[in-house]
Amino acid sequence: RMLSRGYDLEVTPPALPCTPLADSDAFYDPQLTAWLELRGLEVGSPFSFLNLGLLAYLGGGEALSQVQIGDFPLFAYSGSVAFVLWRSVYLVKQVATKNRILVTFDWIKSSLFGRDMTRF
Repeated sequence: RMLSRGYDLEVTPPALPCTPLADSDAFYDPQLTAWLELRGLEVGSPFSFLNLGLLAYLGGGEALSQVQIGDFPLFAYSGSVAFVLWRSVYLVKQVATKNRILVTFDWIKSSLFGRDMTRF
């Protein structure tokens, strides 16, 4: 299928903009080096991940939630309580107030009339 779309699979993919260092698996990126030098640093800080938990929408007005800070769990809910939490976080994550209003009215509309509007 790829050949029928005009892709040439014999050509090697383009090289990364950074070059591998000879003595390690690390890569040298000149833009990153310039960014670090501009800030007076030689190496960047290591990546650290702060786990804040999870929210999962299951459908049918149910969800799963697990809220934690790092390795310390705060609470875990499932069902309609987690669904309310999921919806509130979803609304707060909307950047524009217009989007928050549109999403809220869309939820109200789908709860009143259902998702299939072709039957009306």
